[in-house]
Amino acid sequence: MPSSLRLSALLFTVVSALDLQKPTHASASLLEQKKPAVANLMASAKSFLKNGATTDVIEFAIATLAEINETVIPAIIQESESDQQFINSLHSRFNDIRNALAAGNQEIFQLNSEEQAESAAHKSCRDQQHVACEGKRNCEMELYRKWTVWVTEEEELREIHDHISGHFCPEGTNGTLHSFRVQSVPWMQQYMTQKTVVEGAESSYDLHVPECRITHIALDHQSAICDAHQTTLEGKACAHAAKINEVLTTYYNDIAQASASYNCAVEEVMELEADRKREWITLQIVNCLLGRVHEMNGRPCDSETGEVDVEIAHCEQGHYVEVCSVEEGEPRLCLIYPPIPPCPPPCPARDQVTGVCIAQENPTPCEGDWHNQEYANLPEVPLPPFSETHPGCNAYPACEGCTPLVTPVPITVDSCPGYTVDGCASSNDVAGEHPLSIMRDPEGTADVRCCSIGGDVCQSQDFEGGVVFEATNGDIYNGCYFGVTYQEALTVCHNAGQRICSTSEMENCCNTGCWHNHHAIWTSLDAGQQIYDLVQPVVQPVVQPQLD
Repeated sequence: MPSSLRLSALLFTVVSALDLQKPTHASASLLEQKKPAVANLMASAKSFLKNGATTDVIEFAIATLAEINETVIPAIIQESESDQQFINSLHSRFNDIRNALAAGNQEIFQLNSEEQAESAAHKSCRDQQHVACEGKRNCEMELYRKWTVWVTEEEELREIHDHISGHFCPEGTNGTLHSFRVQSVPWMQQYMTQKTVVEGAESSYDLHVPECRITHIALDHQSAICDAHQTTLEGKACAHAAKINEVLTTYYNDIAQASASYNCAVEEVMELEADRKREWITLQIVNCLLGRVHEMNGRPCDSETGEVDVEIAHCEQGHYVEVCSVEEGEPRLCLIYPPIPPCPPPCPARDQVTGVCIAQENPTPCEGDWHNQEYANLPEVPLPPFSETHPGCNAYPACEGCTPLVTPVPITVDSCPGYTVDGCASSNDVAGEHPLSIMRDPEGTADVRCCSIGGDVCQSQDFEGGVVFEATNGDIYNGCYFGVTYQEALTVCHNAGQRICSTSEMENCCNTGCWHNHHAIWTSLDAGQQIYDLVQPVVQPVVQPQLD
């Protein structure tokens, strides 16, 4: 049962006790006031001192003291400890998310290593392919040279043949004459000698053809290996890019959800903490007052001497203490709100994606940077037109690109309503310059002002991470926040151990810095305040503060 319900039940007991000794109108009057349970309980205790108490009321006071000390205050402390566990549980989610990011980065690191290894293998393979290419080209050019030698020598043989044919075959030639035979011998010797040269050239060509087939096969084999490396490399690069995208998308989504849940919970729990502190202080005063009722054995205080005022002042002044003080307060009612961890830094380099850092996008296949990184320095492949003096080699296959991905970016989740209001309506010349408005755009922005949990301190400047601002009158303010989302504003306040100021508190925060008197400021609604009874929802976010 919440403490307010317990205290309402306790108040009902108080009122019943009053009915035992006072006229009906007294209890009715108390009920008609409809004050919070604790305030009514304190009013009842003061009435006991002022008007005196019967034996039944004294017994009630004793029982109430026991109830307060043994049940109500322990229950309030238990609620506080339960809320602390709740906050700690929500905050532990950030550690889980960061651990998940580190685990994802380890996968990215491994994929980068595999991509880099495949890149080195591919480049080394292309170097070997280039050697095979040059071997094939040199062999083909040598084969062509041998062919031209064969052709040239064969043409010369043909000329000798034609000359001999013209020598032996003309009409009227008598080949039996001794002079004819003497003249023909050198021609026949020259023919036979050239025939031997031609046969040698032909044999040299024929013997070289298998060598070129071997170089051709070697080039095809090496090209196939390198092409497979290229396919693997491009696949590794795409897997690497996809993993970076996956890890960052998951991180940004998870951290946005966790931050929104944590911020909204902290804002609510801070209000409960403030209520519990007020209840605890009031109950200490009630405890003191009922104790005096018991000590005075029901005797009413002397109103003429001001005794009742002295007794009440003694109890009130003696128990308005610092609740968080170990010596005189109750530190268990003072919760700790761990700050949301800052955004991790970028990873130093693609081969240093380890731990909690944000991996950077790398070049992916078929992009300009990728070509410069992987292909620009590869050995050049001969380009057409090809000829006997410029034979070709196997061309590199076309690049295969990756599936298009949406670049992940930090996001804001709208999991609790944000409201904006004028920073100090009483200081503006224009009435309603920034009226109370609901902000349902998660990207909508306003400025930041924070209040302490108890609501007694306002802060508009000197926040860590804020900017320096120079007002139109020349005043300089440090640590200001302008134009941030509601979730960012919650983070600023919570990291400072504070909360968003309520609408009623805003007017008490005038002139606290950063020229916020004239800006739209993030605010929260007071208890029971209904935004739809006051304003229409804001469609456009506040993106630029008015500085004059």
